[in-house]
Amino acid sequence: MPSSTLPIPAAAIAAAGHEAGKYYPQSPITSRRTARRRKFLFAFALFALLLVFLAGPLDVLANPFSSVAATIRSWFSSCHSDNATKDMSSSVTPAGHHATSSGKGWHARAVEHERSAATSFELKKEDLVLTVLLNSQVEPEGFTLALFKPLHAVDASGRQLTLSKADFDAFHEHIEEVKKLPATGEFGGQWRVKHERTGFPIDRVLIPGHEEVSVYGWSKDVDTLESETQGVDKLPAPLQQLIGLAKEARDGYVRGRREEAVVEKVLAFTTA
Repeated sequence: MPSSTLPIPAAAIAAAGHEAGKYYPQSPITSRRTARRRKFLFAFALFALLLVFLAGPLDVLANPFSSVAATIRSWFSSCHSDNATKDMSSSVTPAGHHATSSGKGWHARAVEHERSAATSFELKKEDLVLTVLLNSQVEPEGFTLALFKPLHAVDASGRQLTLSKADFDAFHEHIEEVKKLPATGEFGGQWRVKHERTGFPIDRVLIPGHEEVSVYGWSKDVDTLESETQGVDKLPAPLQQLIGLAKEARDGYVRGRREEAVVEKVLAFTTA
């Protein structure tokens, strides 16, 4: 007998399709594409918010691609400018005027100049404007720095260096301020910085025609005095800064390996 096929109601077909859709809502390929679209839209939204923050909102809306390019160029120029500034500050010669008014980094600049254009000068007592000595348990009679007019210095290693005018002027400014400080009434004009222990070095500042000034326990991080001195409880800023600059002259110094003849000549000026 011929088989008969019963017609399937359209409603049943629709119901079956609906049930199948629950278990296979999307093909794997379609699912991955959807996920990628969502990630792209999310990233684009974040990027758009970043542009609105860095650039003007009206500029971004008017021409987003030019704003992106401008922002990237700005970042690149900023980084390049920062690097160039760092390179310049580390290699400036005494003939330039790039030194900061604080004088920090003067020794590195002078040493770099001395390597490329070594110079020597005649040491004269009448040109001496500053000598800084060090008394410590390791170096009872240590030498740190001597400064000579017009732009010269002898560092702890005995090297004869030439400073930029800006760096020399920074020293001169601090020297003049130190001259104005009141006498402490202590031996060697000593100011004593407070520490938890004892045995710290003493930095001696000798300025021709002026009484000696010294600091016990100088530290770049601590300036509180052991006791109130001349109405103040902190080391005066000009003295703090002057010794800080002078100590740069000890960079690279190795005990027993200095130009003794040069150092001895400078020390003779302080005792004559």
